[in-house]
Amino acid sequence: MIKSLLSVFLTMVSSQLLAFPCYFTLAKDSCWTNYDVKVTVIDATTNQTLTTVEAPKGTSWARQTFECQPAQKLMYQASFQPIFWQSDKGKVYMALRYWFLPGSIGADQIAWEIPVCYPADFAAVPFPPDAAGNCHCDFKGIPPIQKPQQPKP
Repeated sequence: MIKSLLSVFLTMVSSQLLAFPCYFTLAKDSCWTNYDVKVTVIDATTNQTLTTVEAPKGTSWARQTFECQPAQKLMYQASFQPIFWQSDKGKVYMALRYWFLPGSIGADQIAWEIPVCYPADFAAVPFPPDAAGNCHCDFKGIPPIQKPQQPKP
């Protein structure tokens, strides 16, 4: 019994010690500017929601930080508003693939970024009826992640 409790405790402590900042950067392609897009990031092993990123109508991107672990396996799911057809109400669109984080943290790394393009990185997302085509995500206009400022003594 004591071994089991100790094992659980050490697992919890070690996972907290390995916590590392991750940034989920969501870019909406140019055909989705008139829609609210929400993406939920989930730990694929525990099914725990890690963060939710929302890019409202009129914005082309959003970024959210969360704590992640080396070798963590992530999945994400998206939804949008307003819906096109009543049959789309409550639909969630799954990512095309899982995202595997690196197994170790590099000495010069301040965070890991997970860049995702909506809808290109998701399965079976319908095409907006008001879209003209030639849709693309522009990651060039998104500022890079900055090293956090250290508090002054």
